[in-house]
Amino acid sequence: MKTVDMDIFSKMKAELSQLQSENKELRQRNSELEQRLNELHGEYMLLRYQFKGMPSPSEYLKLRQEMQALKKELRDRGWRDLA
Repeated sequence: MKTVDMDIFSKMKAELSQLQSENKELRQRNSELEQRLNELHGEYMLLRYQFKGMPSPSEYLKLRQEMQALKKELRDRGWRDLA
């Protein structure tokens, strides 16, 4: 059976504890940065759509639903040539 000097063991244990706390801090920082990145990307996409004069994805979906409703109403009134 091998024995380990207590000084080396305590030194390694302290280093491991320090590395674990540093890792925890880095993971927390990473999640914060990921959240900021997602927010910035959303703002970027909104500005891009506004700059190009295009509707945002939510506006596009709303317009598409309105178009489908109008097509349905026209079909109900007898217009059958709509695709």
